[in-house]
Amino acid sequence: MNRSNQPSFVYQYINMHKGDKNVCWEWTGPLNKKDERPYFTVKGKRRPAYAYVIETCTGIPQKEDEVIRHSCDNPICCNPDHLSFGSHQDNMNDMKERDRHGLPKTVIRAVRKLLSENKTHGEIAKLYGVSRETITAINNKRAHADK
Repeated sequence: MNRSNQPSFVYQYINMHKGDKNVCWEWTGPLNKKDERPYFTVKGKRRPAYAYVIETCTGIPQKEDEVIRHSCDNPICCNPDHLSFGSHQDNMNDMKERDRHGLPKTVIRAVRKLLSENKTHGEIAKLYGVSRETITAINNKRAHADK
């Protein structure tokens, strides 16, 4: 994945399941160690692999203020039928709507119980390995309001 790659070269690292549009097309190349997402470099520019996929399939370049949303919530999926452009807020709305926060419902209930027992947000955050702000958002029902 060097500087001479072309955008279409991204497909050699994707399992396209014989073109089945109903399943996720998984990235088979290396993942970024920090966020476990697929990245691909074209002409020295490193971007998420699925960004090159949606651009080559639609012919529409990603705008600077746009993110790529996954309808399947699979961060290594590169199926263009599972991808769309949107705003950061659209993506946050998806996350909340689909309960895609990474914390199981049982943990949310346990956090709420500890909050009711007057444990501090910092104590609970440390216990579950999340930020204090995550606990505050749960407490204030900015996140996980229906749990």
